[in-house]
Amino acid sequence: MKKYFLMILIAMVSITACLKNPFGTRDAQAPAGSSGTWETPATPEVVLLNFMFAVSEMNIQNYQLCLSDEFRFSSPQDSIEAEGEGNGYLYRFWDKAAEVSSTENMFSSFAAESRSLDLILSTSTDNPDSIGDSLAVMYRDYIVRIIDVDSLSADTTIIEGLASFSASRSMFNWWSLYLWSEIPVSGSNDNWADLKAEYRN
Repeated sequence: MKKYFLMILIAMVSITACLKNPFGTRDAQAPAGSSGTWETPATPEVVLLNFMFAVSEMNIQNYQLCLSDEFRFSSPQDSIEAEGEGNGYLYRFWDKAAEVSSTENMFSSFAAESRSLDLILSTSTDNPDSIGDSLAVMYRDYIVRIIDVDSLSADTTIIEGLASFSASRSMFNWWSLYLWSEIPVSGSNDNWADLKAEYRN
C-alpha cells in the first residue's frame, strides 16, 4: 500500500511540475509583425518616420504597413518623359501592389553586403505641411544614398528631390500613406521615381 501511495504521489508531483501556475503572471508575447524599427503610427509624422526606417532597413513588411490599401504613386513629369521614350507603361496604374512589388525588387538587389541603401527625409522649408484631424499632406526633401562597395573602392550615388506624402487616419486610428507624389525640382536629373521605375516589373 505504501508503494502504491508513493507512486501516486510522485506521479502527481511530476504532473503538477509540468503545469503552468494558473495564478502566475503571463509571459510577454513577442510583438506581432516583423522586426525592425517601428512605432505605432498615431500621427502622420510617425508614418513617415516608419517609412524612412523601412527603406533604410530594407524591411518590406514594415514598408507595406505604411501604405493604405488605396495607395497610389504619381510622378507626372517622369510619366510624360517615359511616354516620349516609349516606356510610359512604367508609371501607369501604380497602386499598392505595384509599389510593393517594385520596392521588394529594389530591396532584393541591395541584399548583398556590398550594397547599401539609405533614405533621409527632412521637412521642406518652402512647402509647409497641412495636417488635419483625419487627412494630412506632408512635403519632404529627400536624399537617397546608394553605396556600392567592391574590393578596390566604394561608389556612392546620391539622389535628391522633393515629394509630397498624403496620409489618412485609418483603422485603429493609425495613419497610413495613400498618395506619394514626386514633385519636379529644377536642375535635378535623376529622382526617386526614376530609381523606383528601374525595379518595376
